[in-house]
Amino acid sequence: MVSKSTFKYPFPEPKLFDDSRMFDLVEKNYMLNRSAVNSETDTFTKRLQTLINGRVIEAQAGDLCLKWKIPDNWHVKKGVLRKLNGEVLADFASHPMYLWTHSISFCGEISREDLLKNHIISDPKRPNEFSYHYMHGYREDIRTWGFSLPHNIILEMKDEKYYVEIDSELNLENTIKVVDSYLEGGTKDTIFIMAHTCHPGMVSDGIACIAVANEIFFNLQKRTNLNYSYRFIYGPEYWGGAAWLQHAPEEDVANLKYGIFLDMLSTFEPLGYQESAFGGTLIDRVTHNVMDSHLTTFIHREYRKLWGNDETFYSGHGYEIPTVGVGRGMHREYHYNTDNLENMSLYKMQESAWILSRIIEVLETDFIPLLSYSGPLYLSRYGLFIEPYFDRKGYDALEKIQILANGKNSCFDIADTLEIDFFFVKEFFDKLIAKELCIKAKEKLNK
Repeated sequence: MVSKSTFKYPFPEPKLFDDSRMFDLVEKNYMLNRSAVNSETDTFTKRLQTLINGRVIEAQAGDLCLKWKIPDNWHVKKGVLRKLNGEVLADFASHPMYLWTHSISFCGEISREDLLKNHIISDPKRPNEFSYHYMHGYREDIRTWGFSLPHNIILEMKDEKYYVEIDSELNLENTIKVVDSYLEGGTKDTIFIMAHTCHPGMVSDGIACIAVANEIFFNLQKRTNLNYSYRFIYGPEYWGGAAWLQHAPEEDVANLKYGIFLDMLSTFEPLGYQESAFGGTLIDRVTHNVMDSHLTTFIHREYRKLWGNDETFYSGHGYEIPTVGVGRGMHREYHYNTDNLENMSLYKMQESAWILSRIIEVLETDFIPLLSYSGPLYLSRYGLFIEPYFDRKGYDALEKIQILANGKNSCFDIADTLEIDFFFVKEFFDKLIAKELCIKAKEKLNK
C-alpha cells in the first residue's frame, strides 16, 4: 500500500460519467447465468455489442485457442433442491450461484449423507451466504453436479432424504464470444482495455468493470483528435483472451501497444494497480504517476499480485504486450452472493472511471516542450511564481522542470524523473506556450 500523496484533484465533474447507465447495465445483466459458453452469456454479449457498436470474435466450444480448450456449452433448464415435502432449499432460477458451474443433469431422491458429502458446499464462518463454485468449469474431465448453500440451511437439514431436479446439458453446440470495439486514432498503436463477461450473479467481479470501461469508451468516442487508437475487449475470463488472440485479425493483434485489465472496481476498497509483466514500461509509469498524484492512498502490487486475469495471455510468449491491472483490494464479498447491487458503489465506480480517464489523458496529451529562452525564467514577471509557503514541492520543482526541458524529454519524462504530477508539469508548459516562451516539438512521441 502506498500513501504519500496529498489529494490535489477534486472529484470528476458531475455528469462526466453516467451513473444511471452504469447501474442499468449491471442490474439488467448480472443475474444472467454467465458461464464461459452459454446462451445467457450470449444475451449479455449481444447487448454489449449493441451498446458499443462492436464486432464479436468467436471460437467453437471444444476448439483449441493458444493451447486452451474452449469449454463446453452449458445450458441449464432447471436446478432445484427440495425436501420430499416440496419445500425448496435452493433454486437456480432465483440465483445462478446456487448451482455448481457445469453441473450435469440429475433427477431423483438422494440420501442426506451422500448429498452433504459429495454435492453440497457451504461456509460455516459465513452462515447466511453462499459461495461461487466454479472450478468444474475449468475441468473438462469432471462430470458431476452440486449446490452451494448458506450453512444455516444445512444445519436445518435433518431429513434422511432429499429430492434433486437438475435439467442441464454440456455440449459443443455453441461458441465462446468476445465483444471487440475499436476507436481509431491518429496512429495504429492501440491501447486496449479489458474486463470479463463471466461470473454469474456477481457485480464487482467483471460486469461492473465493463460498466466503468463503457464510460471511458463513450467519452473517447466523442473525441476527434485521438493520438492512440483504442480497443475495448470483453469476454469470459482467460478463454476470452485466448480466443481473441487466436481469431482476431493479425494486424489488430500486432498493433496492440499497451493494455489495461479492469477488476473489482465497484467495491469500497482502495483503488490500485498491479505492474505489467515487464515493469517500468510507459503504461506502468503513467498508471503509477496518476494514482500517486490523484489518490491519498492506493495499492501497488507486482505482476498478478493484485488480481490475475487475461493479462497473462497478452503478456505471454509471442505477444509480450505490457498490460497493467487496475482494480481494488480484496473485499469481503469476493465470490459470494453478497457481491450484489447492495454492495455496489457508484461513487467508487465514478472514481475508477476518473482515474482511468486521467491515465488515458496523460497518454493522449504528452508532448516534448521546446523552450525559447535560456537560463531560469523570471517566474514572477510572467505570473508563474509559486509561493513556497503554500506549495513547497511545486516551488522546488519549477527550476528542475526547466532544466529537464532539453528538447528530448517529454512532459511525462520530466514528471516521472522528478516524481511529480504530470498535469502540474504539463500545465506549466501550457502556460509558457500561451506566453510564447515555449513550443511543442513537431516530432511525434514514440514510446
